[in-house]
Amino acid sequence: MIGIGIDTGGTCTDAVIYDTDAKEILAGVKSETTHEKLEIGIRESLTKLPKELVSRASYISLSTTLATNACVENKGGRVCLIFIGVPEKTLKENGWRYGFSNTEDMLFLDAEPEKGIEPDWDAFEEMIPEILKSYDSVAVSQVMAMENNGEYEREVRERILAQKEITVVCAYEIFRELNVIKRGAGAFLNARLIPVIEEFFDAVHNVLLELEIPLPFLIMRSDGSLVSEQYAKNYPVETLLCGPTASVKGAAELMSAQQAVVIDMGGTTSDVALVKDGMPKIEWEGVRVGGWQTFVRGIEIDTFALGGDSRVEYHNQDIFLGNRRVLPVSALADRYPQVLGELERVEKLDRGNTKPLYEHLLLMKSVQGKESYYTDEEIRICQLLEEGPLGIFQLADRLGIDVYQLDTGRLEQEGILLRSGFTPTDAMVIKGDRTDLPNLDTAKRAALLAQAFLAKSTRRDAEDIPEEVYRLVKEKLFCNFVRILWKDAHARRKAGTMEENLEELAREAFARETGPKDIAFYQAAFSTDAEVLGVGAPIHVFVEDVAKALHTVSRVSPYSGVSNALGALLGDACVYETIQVRVQYGISLWDEEDEQYMVYGDKKEFFPTVEEAVDYAKELAGQRAEKKVIECGANEITSVTFETREREFPVYSGTMLQGVDVTACARGRLL
Repeated sequence: MIGIGIDTGGTCTDAVIYDTDAKEILAGVKSETTHEKLEIGIRESLTKLPKELVSRASYISLSTTLATNACVENKGGRVCLIFIGVPEKTLKENGWRYGFSNTEDMLFLDAEPEKGIEPDWDAFEEMIPEILKSYDSVAVSQVMAMENNGEYEREVRERILAQKEITVVCAYEIFRELNVIKRGAGAFLNARLIPVIEEFFDAVHNVLLELEIPLPFLIMRSDGSLVSEQYAKNYPVETLLCGPTASVKGAAELMSAQQAVVIDMGGTTSDVALVKDGMPKIEWEGVRVGGWQTFVRGIEIDTFALGGDSRVEYHNQDIFLGNRRVLPVSALADRYPQVLGELERVEKLDRGNTKPLYEHLLLMKSVQGKESYYTDEEIRICQLLEEGPLGIFQLADRLGIDVYQLDTGRLEQEGILLRSGFTPTDAMVIKGDRTDLPNLDTAKRAALLAQAFLAKSTRRDAEDIPEEVYRLVKEKLFCNFVRILWKDAHARRKAGTMEENLEELAREAFARETGPKDIAFYQAAFSTDAEVLGVGAPIHVFVEDVAKALHTVSRVSPYSGVSNALGALLGDACVYETIQVRVQYGISLWDEEDEQYMVYGDKKEFFPTVEEAVDYAKELAGQRAEKKVIECGANEITSVTFETREREFPVYSGTMLQGVDVTACARGRLL
């Protein structure tokens, strides 16, 4: 069977044609991801593929980092998160553990499901009009939802939908685990990501219709399985790490890796995964993306903000890499050559500035129809940018304000505007490591102009800036590798002083490994026996030096740049459902006659022996897994397997059984 894999990343949209029987890549191409209109990049990649091979394809499979990047950059739709039975104080004290920085977009309804005490529904009805006025969607998470199968969550949805058709995500329908705040984080992200994934799917549909390619398409989930379009639309949070996961699977397939550290560097983020004995590690407790901790099960991938499009920032003459993606100034000039005039103007200023005046703003989405969401100045900014990008100096001037008063933070966070600035990609253009831009001379000229202003503002030699940016990228990669390998080696160890000092030690080690070898009585060093596999367009520039600093080797395949698109094709429908068995001890922990074994299903069930409880949990988990794999789009169930994991807690004499997690894995054929 021949399939087409497409991966839309932060910088590039990649496509491959793969023979699944012969395990052979027949063609692989790359195009720029056009965030303002995703169709352009997708169309360009598909039209680059040989037509005769496209005509032989049976299906299309997708992956994307759009959801990953939206989480890392805190972008997406506006969501009101409603907690039922959770005090606001609890969120303020503990929300940061799961990604919440404040409680501004939250409502708190008092309730006690275990006692049958419902929220004040009349008071909630009065809140609904304000919710509908201010938000695109709603997420709701109820404490002790297993007590009534999430009844209060569903009641909230019904009451909101009675007034207006709007997306309402019920946390208990996605995640059955107990932690209400963690479920709330997942539901919140799911609601926020719905417009992101819908925009992506609409773009794919439009291109397939235009090119007359009548093929069904699937999309990868974070655990490496594939699901249907409709399932992903309902539960986009489960595709949270599908782009990085596809890269890991593609790299392992390309390079037949057994023990490896896989690094995928994109435009916005770098993703690292460990392959042990040929299999990627799975994060059973739920993946973390940026600051967000979720119940989404997936390949254990550490995602951090570092990519070819990372913003180069400066402060007090120091250059550093920021966490936000910006459009490289070279790419902006490649598309809009007229920006050279503004870049030349700011470069001619007598001296630098504490503001990066070479940066520009580009309108990505219209605010028409949502004017009530924004201030008059924000609306005016969008109107001024409708004709094309403007430098921040230009924009402030046209608004009649000082550049220091220009505030576009909210518009950028919500994806309305995209900032353009100096990035590692621009350094690559200057150094000749990036030569694929159509208007390369114009692009390089723009990068050099921005570099000159950057040098002036930091009192550095302009020629030193690309080398310094390269060094910062390599150093950040090395420090994160050390952190990830340390965490893997000390998985059961509590965080402490060593972890706090680890980055400082890693910086010392990297400086010594890549700089002059001075004689020293103290030497920090880190190493690994695993090889480093590099995937992603810019990684070949940096990975060799980083691997050497770790005293190992690196490998990059000729198809490494499109391994994510290959990985998108590798998988089937696969669902994991976990049911918990809990031990209910009596007055004494050592009095076995008082033990009961409770199973959390749609309601609590009690059993006299652990064997009976586990058997019931297996039956329930299997039924749920089979039902869900069909919902994922499978037309045939191929297998159902079970795994049990005991949970223990320490006591004076050793350990006691706390419970058993029973997990059913149902696999199905999608095509």
